[in-house]
Amino acid sequence: MDSKSTTTKPIPITAMVFIGWLFLMTFLPFLIILGMSFLERTPVGTLSFHFNLNNYIRSFQYIYLKVLFKTVWIALIATLSCLAVGFPVAYHLARSKGWMKQLGLVLLFIPFWTNFILRIYGLVSLLGNHGLINQVLLHFGIIKTPIEILYTRTGVYIGLLYNYLPFLVVPIFSSLEKLDPLLREAGFDLGANRIQVFWRIVIPNIKEGVFIGSLFVFIPMLGEYVIPDLLGGAKEAFLGNVMVNQFFVMQDWPFGSAIAGLLSVLLLITLWLQTRWSRTPGLKMEGLDA
Repeated sequence: MDSKSTTTKPIPITAMVFIGWLFLMTFLPFLIILGMSFLERTPVGTLSFHFNLNNYIRSFQYIYLKVLFKTVWIALIATLSCLAVGFPVAYHLARSKGWMKQLGLVLLFIPFWTNFILRIYGLVSLLGNHGLINQVLLHFGIIKTPIEILYTRTGVYIGLLYNYLPFLVVPIFSSLEKLDPLLREAGFDLGANRIQVFWRIVIPNIKEGVFIGSLFVFIPMLGEYVIPDLLGGAKEAFLGNVMVNQFFVMQDWPFGSAIAGLLSVLLLITLWLQTRWSRTPGLKMEGLDA
């Protein structure tokens, strides 16, 4: 019997360059940070190669766990807010035709034509006590005193919603655009109302886009530190703020590395939950014959 020789295709040069870039710029720095998390900081600020778990034990103190839970909670609420605002936008864009769809996509991404820091300072000029929103409300007599928005949790929510909303809209828009409109028509023909069609046809077919878009929003929010720092002040510090403070203010790189390691573990758990959720048999599309 003739044996068929199997030949493996060589890896393209572009793929090898990309893999090398990922290793040098992502994987290798992460290994350095991970290894540094097991070291100690001496009183003079240098590193002591005395491997231990003291930094991880310290990170489980109440003050840091409180910041961790607050970060997860705010990121979760902000993600749900982005979903509540972004889903109707994505649905409307997917149902639009011609120039209306193109215009909607352009308007969605116009804020990204400017620098991220400039956008945040733009929000500062809008939300401050002497900002545009308060000045307009005071001018028309709607309020008597300025509304405290800046340097509050509300300001952080607004900043997160404003900056991360497009990252959720695009995956949902892509999933909705690929959805066959005949499926909705078939649901109506079988006697389903709009709510039934939405929950039993639309959502099961775009659930991957919804969850991927939510991850695109939730994961960066966990490591966010610019928005809480500029819009929330010292009262709304995220875990990212604590990590950056340990690196660049306290010069405690081992402890900052330990916090970065815990944040990475939290992100991996989130991705694992997404994988389990997407493989759950009970979440497959249901029929309309019930």
